Amino acid sequence: MAAVSVGEGVLEAVSGDFVGRVEGVFDTGFYVSAPSQAVFAVLGPRGWAGPLHLVAEALGALPAPHAEVTVAGGVLDAGPVRVRVDSDRLWAPRLPERLSVAPAIWRGIAGPAESELVPVWEDVTDDVRRGDLAAVFGRLQGRGTGLTPSGDDVLAGILLVCAMTPSSRESLARLARSARTSTLSRAYLGWAAAGQSIQPAHSLLDAAAAGDQDAMRAAAKSLSEVGATSGRALVAGLALAATELAPTMASPSSAV
Repeated sequence: MAAVSVGEGVLEAVSGDFVGRVEGVFDTGFYVSAPSQAVFAVLGPRGWAGPLHLVAEALGALPAPHAEVTVAGGVLDAGPVRVRVDSDRLWAPRLPERLSVAPAIWRGIAGPAESELVPVWEDVTDDVRRGDLAAVFGRLQGRGTGLTPSGDDVLAGILLVCAMTPSSRESLARLARSARTSTLSRAYLGWAAAGQSIQPAHSLLDAAAAGDQDAMRAAAKSLSEVGATSGRALVAGLALAATELAPTMASPSSAV
């Protein structure tokens, strides 16, 4: 079968002959890891495009955990799954230059902080207002449970908004690489720092740039339904940065 979309992170991981394993299996797909620390997800057609996502036209039976995954000749094999990795299906979104909706709109769609983040949320908000990204990372990195803890998902949202200023991306990337968290979370943070996340996150920012409140709410709803807590936490991070971002965070010296 062919791919519906392929993220840049997937193409980087499989640029040569690739041998890895199934790191984890979930309802709609599975994660792949390699000794090189490369990691990406293989999803069925209802999965969202993203920098670390290979979305297939169909996905029936899933491979067993720890099964071998190979990519050779542009074809991924993982147990019963066989997908052609087609670079013509590249997912490469662009961020808007600016956002144009009032803070109250963002606060209305974000919802409350996840319970495991409540104890630090006020301090995190103050750090964002001051533009102290290092402090934000110190409070949120690795905080929470799951393959991508809620704290990391909030950080990904903050980084994605910061990455709207392209000159900040190098320092954002250094900060993302330093995060004390899982390999998977660190990979998502790295791509957020480069200006890429999953499709509904970009739809939300595009709607905010256009001032389209209805489209914002629809995108936020779609994003909030991703994972157990990941999507909601990502919305919270986007909203926090969009409403409280200090001018200094456009070029975050604290990330150097």
